[in-house]
Amino acid sequence: MNSSTSLARSTVRQLIEIGIEDVVLSPGSRNAPLSIAFYQAEQKGLVRLHVRIDERGAAFFALGISKATGKYVPVVCTSGTAVANYYPTVLEAYHSANKLLLLTADRPEKLRRTGSNQTTIQKNIFGEFVRQSVDTAIPIDLEHLLSGSGPVHINLQFDEPLLPEDSSDWLSGVKHKEITQEAPKKYELQVTTKRNVLIVGHDRAGFEAGEIERLASDLAAVLIVEDPLRFKTAIAHAPILLSDERVREELAPDLAVIIGRTTLSRATNAYIKCAKRTVVIDPRAKDIDSARSATEILSSIPIVQGRIEADKPWIEKWSKYEHYAKVAIANYPEWSEGSLAAQVAEDLEEDIALFISSSRPIRDLEAFAKPRADVITFANRGLAGIDGNISTAMGIATHFGETYAILGDLAFLHDISALSHATGDPLTIIVVDNDGGGIFSTLPQKDVDGFEKIFGTPHGLDLAKVVSGFGVSNEVVTSAKELKIALRRIYPGLHVIIAKMPDRKLNAEYLAKVLATYKESITL
Repeated sequence: MNSSTSLARSTVRQLIEIGIEDVVLSPGSRNAPLSIAFYQAEQKGLVRLHVRIDERGAAFFALGISKATGKYVPVVCTSGTAVANYYPTVLEAYHSANKLLLLTADRPEKLRRTGSNQTTIQKNIFGEFVRQSVDTAIPIDLEHLLSGSGPVHINLQFDEPLLPEDSSDWLSGVKHKEITQEAPKKYELQVTTKRNVLIVGHDRAGFEAGEIERLASDLAAVLIVEDPLRFKTAIAHAPILLSDERVREELAPDLAVIIGRTTLSRATNAYIKCAKRTVVIDPRAKDIDSARSATEILSSIPIVQGRIEADKPWIEKWSKYEHYAKVAIANYPEWSEGSLAAQVAEDLEEDIALFISSSRPIRDLEAFAKPRADVITFANRGLAGIDGNISTAMGIATHFGETYAILGDLAFLHDISALSHATGDPLTIIVVDNDGGGIFSTLPQKDVDGFEKIFGTPHGLDLAKVVSGFGVSNEVVTSAKELKIALRRIYPGLHVIIAKMPDRKLNAEYLAKVLATYKESITL
């Protein structure tokens, strides 16, 4: 057996044995040994092999599968520029502590710096953004590399010949086994205060919603969440409720417990600063967010010690301001971006998977959706980028009976090549089409000279024609009624709903009016 075949088979066999079930592959020559070995494993029913022609999209597709399964997902590519296309996904996976295994094929070490075709320095190419990095031409023990979370890089040097020279049944007797994860450290949290809040970032720092709800109950805490579709008891419309400085001061907590990150809502971040004591709970604080500050920093959900009784008058104030926020939203236009987010959140059936794009969609859901607890939500919140969003949603869809995604039009166009290789999984993408970067119309730069060219970036495209050009079914909706009808239909595969929205400036005015109405109501 040649060395490349031996290295590939050892790698694939070990990965199957430690529980790998899904593999994402981009075609190439240097990764032929791995491609053939994984294909043979799929023929034996040992893995599911997903082929994506674009390495950047392939990596985000693998990230989506990892988010859906909580398992390591290998993504396999050839040498050269193919490897560099993984970088955006590596950064997202690193900051989200998602399980992504990068298997990059390389030329032998002797060919580096010699001018050899398609050969660069792939060793340690991802720097500190991977938890482990290995450069090898011989089989190595893989189990210890995949015992934690976060991206791992294995750079495999394949020498010619690249094709197998035998037809042995090398997969005979291979069986899956689960990797045993290290038990989290146990903490105790001493609490005697009555005004406590629990603030939960969108990815929940990897914790289950049930664990967080129990902690909120133990703390007798007000629950503030970026993701209102996982926690029915959360305060509704928190970014609006906390938008006024006087309200933040009046509701200032004695204790703020923060799970994960809260990087989008400026109002929530300002409110956290009002707390007398802050506790952060996030495993990433150990090595990724190591400069994070708080009174205490924990890596797992603690056991609460102390007798806690909520301050009832303080809780009643929360209810009062929540009511004012609901009133301010009541007159919000029925066909607007915030209303679209609220309508999608309300109309989805139980246990549906929903991927939420960064920029405005994730903010609109937090601000306008009514809390519920039965939608399974995902987002790329590690760095909150708009790249790879279609591919991530497609990866998630491989493990759910029905999946939806809400994307802004620029995020949609940024990953439009993903439509060239649609899967057969049921995925409905709702595109908020406001002809450009709507988020910027709500930020301080909205009035700068040259705004449309350097921030608004109108695309001027007929998205229905663009999608149809890929052979993907689609429809255009222009009202809340049409959207409701579209959401009731069941589509067998990929379907795109293009929601033509009012212009970006008008939507920003709608948002400003909601905040102004809220501010007026609380001063009456």
